[in-house]
Amino acid sequence: MPPSREEENAVNDPNFERFLAKLYTDDAFRARFLRDPAGAAAAQKLTAEQCEAVNKIDKVGLAFAARSFSAKRRGKTR
Repeated sequence: MPPSREEENAVNDPNFERFLAKLYTDDAFRARFLRDPAGAAAAQKLTAEQCEAVNKIDKVGLAFAARSFSAKRRGKTR
């Protein structure tokens, strides 16, 4: 089923995009998020729909992607 208009708007919100970028690129922020996803989301003033979405993030995939992005920023590939 395709996402609803509300779901699309929640994901395309600049605040949510900043949250995700920080989640993938900031090791300390990601560690805080992994300890308390709801608290990290609330501190960034995400909407209820966005909070629900981040609570469903694949933690293993998040760690893998963050390592990959970090390696690319350093100019290395793994």
